[in-house]
Amino acid sequence: MKISNVRFVALRQPLSQPLRLAWGAMHYRHFGLVVVETEAGLTGIGETSVNFPGWAITERKATIEEGLKPLLIGEDPLDVAGLWQKMHRAFARLGVLWGKGAVMSAIGGVDIALWDLAGKVHDKPIYELLGGRHQARVPLYATGLDPGNLADSARSFVDQGYRAVKVRIGFDQARDIANVEAVRRAVGDQVQVLVDANMAYDVECAKRMADALQPYRLYWLEEPLVADDLSGYRQLAECVTVPLAAGENQFDVADAEALLATNAIRYLMPDPTRAGGLSEAQRICALAQARGLPYSPHHYGSDVGFAAVLHLIAATPGSDYLLRDVAPAPLRESVLLTPINVQDGQATVPEGPGLGVELNWEIVRTHQVSM
Repeated sequence: MKISNVRFVALRQPLSQPLRLAWGAMHYRHFGLVVVETEAGLTGIGETSVNFPGWAITERKATIEEGLKPLLIGEDPLDVAGLWQKMHRAFARLGVLWGKGAVMSAIGGVDIALWDLAGKVHDKPIYELLGGRHQARVPLYATGLDPGNLADSARSFVDQGYRAVKVRIGFDQARDIANVEAVRRAVGDQVQVLVDANMAYDVECAKRMADALQPYRLYWLEEPLVADDLSGYRQLAECVTVPLAAGENQFDVADAEALLATNAIRYLMPDPTRAGGLSEAQRICALAQARGLPYSPHHYGSDVGFAAVLHLIAATPGSDYLLRDVAPAPLRESVLLTPINVQDGQATVPEGPGLGVELNWEIVRTHQVSM
């Protein structure tokens, strides 16, 4: 069996209201799917992160179809490890020219699709190929709360069974503190409150915010600094008590090792759709395990990637809460023919071959962006 085609499928859904993050506003939700086809008629699906910038879907199509596809045509799709190395060797230096994040995200989407294909060929869920299932249900934290009424929104998800919620900060500091206070009051002391600054601060500002938020007993403060400010993370950890989380913008093992070497991070957050797929993400998780730290995968995309992360967690001990995007974006779930079971603040790991999910091609074609 040989690979006959590799396709990038860009999806777009307009948002009724812009989604505001510390680094800008999203007016659309973009999702990037990868389809690996074989001459035998079998296909694998994956996902690559295309949230920012807005033109990432254009770049990713070129990177995958003009860059990676020629490396893969005619190759054995079951040689997942060998193909990962081939893609990485070919693109490692090119990442310096236009960004490691773009390169590793492209590789990640293909890698997930190859694992899906391998699972289908062997008639096994991906978690079995990655080492076996250690858990069948994964606890989630809710992110993407209604910014117009954070307290009520947080309470509503707690009522649905979530035991952890995340508040985005990095805007106006006084308002951020008031929002966290309101959410803590709304959810009570038995629910975990996480905050995400989306790299909004310098060290001094991050220290002030960490001190100001200390009374609200945060589970973690996520990405207070720019991802590559390693000296800043080291300084910050020396003067704050709130646990720090980061890793969604560390794109490979080397990045994760450098971050962990600061001794600042209590929760490592690899994203398979950004950091080279399931292959590299599992290696990154092993780094956390070696240090006795939990990992909490990041995923902010469609439920194709969410399924991949569930398989990663099922096969890899040491996980903590997993991000569940609850913002209004119906395409996130409807891209699948059968939804993933999310109930009582937990997700069930899919059991079918490969990812254990199928695309709803009618929905995919409706939202596909022609480029």
